[in-house]
Amino acid sequence: MPEFHDRDIARADALFRRGETDAACSEFESILGIDPCNVVALHGLGLCLHARGERDCALSTFRQAVSLDPSAWTSWQSIADLTPNEAERRCAIDQAADILLSLCQAGIPSSRRIRQTVRALVCASRSQQALQLLHEHFCNFDDPALAHMLIAGTHYSLGQFEAAAQHHYLALPQAPGAPRSSGNSAFEPERAMNVLLKLCSLLETGGFRPFPVAGTLLGLVRSGGLLPHDRDVDIGLMRGENGGKDPVDFIRAHPALLLPHSARPGDRYVGLAVDGIAADIFVFDRTPAGTVCGFSHLSGDIQWRHTSFLLRKERLGGYTFHIPDPAETYLAEFYGPDWRVPDLGFASGLSSPALAGTSLHAIAYLALARVRNCQLAGNPEKAEALLQQLPQLGAAGARSVTCTIGQTTPAINRQAR
Repeated sequence: MPEFHDRDIARADALFRRGETDAACSEFESILGIDPCNVVALHGLGLCLHARGERDCALSTFRQAVSLDPSAWTSWQSIADLTPNEAERRCAIDQAADILLSLCQAGIPSSRRIRQTVRALVCASRSQQALQLLHEHFCNFDDPALAHMLIAGTHYSLGQFEAAAQHHYLALPQAPGAPRSSGNSAFEPERAMNVLLKLCSLLETGGFRPFPVAGTLLGLVRSGGLLPHDRDVDIGLMRGENGGKDPVDFIRAHPALLLPHSARPGDRYVGLAVDGIAADIFVFDRTPAGTVCGFSHLSGDIQWRHTSFLLRKERLGGYTFHIPDPAETYLAEFYGPDWRVPDLGFASGLSSPALAGTSLHAIAYLALARVRNCQLAGNPEKAEALLQQLPQLGAAGARSVTCTIGQTTPAINRQAR
């Protein structure tokens, strides 16, 4: 690529990152006017078109990029982001994973390249290959904690919860993070309410009956608004409604939403980012034992079971929602009988009375993941509160995570650090 193209592409990329999308688009188009086969410029143009809401044009541009250079893995990933076709999406996810794996095998990969490849392989349902790559190149990481965190997440994706918990413990920082900033929280209730209303409207237009659950429902029922200390928006859907249409198919095809590469039709959970706010969508299944939702279909993964409930319309916080009926029963089962009393340290994946059929190692993994985030953020009080909720596990030698309530240091072999 000529040197002047390097400069022009860098300038266009800087414009795009500053939010000057139209100017960046013009720059990329100028480059392509001189060099129509410039794959980097095509990818940049595709990003600009998508940012302007021109999804179909962006998708065509990314397809053109991979037709010119089949090794353009970032364009394959963008195709996976935008295509409404599940077969094309799965193909694009696999192509990106294959290319990244080949790049790792061609030399000594950086830790950044390994991270990219592991995530691509896990999203392609090839977690065993991801584990092999991590073990082969463990020494490539300057920070062993990062390698342990990736290994932990990969084990979790396979349902190997004990190994996942062990490696997440090894990923805990040895020193506390910087003190917490006094700035605004990342979760802004007003913005989150707008996202909740937006998602409910989109899903209702698609024929679904979304209903607030977990902390979102708790805040609406208890105070008429979202909890200021929450982390995301929680929405439930009943499986089998809307003529059996799968919410994953709906999200994939909707131009305002981006489906995670790891999501598949039939999933129980989809995590979205909408207008800068995290949103969790749980698909509830009606079973003889009650109404159940959870993170995945893996045996032992985090899941909650409730007394079977119907939905009713209720006006909360000035808006009308479908909610579980009766909401008080749902909340008492999820949070306990004192659900009306605020408890900032409560974590539903760790302490909810509604947890059912969940591996204690899966709970320990989730707790340790959140402990690590709190420690790195310089929030030792929250980290301590989470450690207090760790389950007590039976020891099985140095390979087992043994967490005792009231201790801040689980008994686990840390020599690997």
